[in-house]
Amino acid sequence: MKARDFAKIVMVRAMRAALKAPKIHRILDRLYPEPPIPLEHRDPFTLLVAVALSAQTTDVRVNLVTPELFRRAPTAADLAAMEVAEILSIIRTCGLAPAKSRNLQRMGELLVERHGGMVPRTFAELEALPGVGHKTASVLMSQAFGVPAFAVDTHIHRLAARWGLSDGHSVVRTEADLKALFPELAWNRLHLQIIYFGREHCPARGHDPAICPICSWAFVREPAPAKARKRGAAAKKNASGQESKKKLTKKKLTKKKTTKKKTA
Repeated sequence: MKARDFAKIVMVRAMRAALKAPKIHRILDRLYPEPPIPLEHRDPFTLLVAVALSAQTTDVRVNLVTPELFRRAPTAADLAAMEVAEILSIIRTCGLAPAKSRNLQRMGELLVERHGGMVPRTFAELEALPGVGHKTASVLMSQAFGVPAFAVDTHIHRLAARWGLSDGHSVVRTEADLKALFPELAWNRLHLQIIYFGREHCPARGHDPAICPICSWAFVREPAPAKARKRGAAAKKNASGQESKKKLTKKKLTKKKTTKKKTA
């Protein structure tokens, strides 16, 4: 494809996205005028902990473990004083629990050492904490402190590509595209609205675009970059599986030969 043709395609996609965005915004505002934060918390500190726990874990699961964690560690100082093993015993059912336990304990220490036990109010300071990436920092800045931010998780990334609002290349690009398409004052609310919409109307699997309030008119084929990544991941997984099978077969043959020698 020539550079001129590619640029034309990109421009057409951008124009279509710009036309879709206002209608999507109206639908989401009608369905979720005041979306609540799905993670149970009572202050910026407990929200920070809950969001850090939510990586590769459902909000429902996080909400099951945080009451006991917050009972034992209602402040950063209390969290810093806990043993990693104690934290792990509480959050064990969450994904990546061992790593999260270490991160939470160290996070408590750094909050006390660097910020007097308070949650910092800048992206740089938040992202310097263990287990806190840009998405988590964006959630804190927007939902705890009211600073305009568009936190993009895997669900928002998926829906933005499905609706043709971004090309699915990366969450970084998706965030930039969504910020360009929607008014800044709506970013914080849209983050929650899209999450709720995805859960209730637009799941990743078993989805019927024809009956979806947005996909019924905005659905686009999966972008080429996303398809390429999936094919690459599948091929890598398949190759890894084949390699594991070969190693297992070789190990069995070696063991069998060793057994025969001992018998002889």
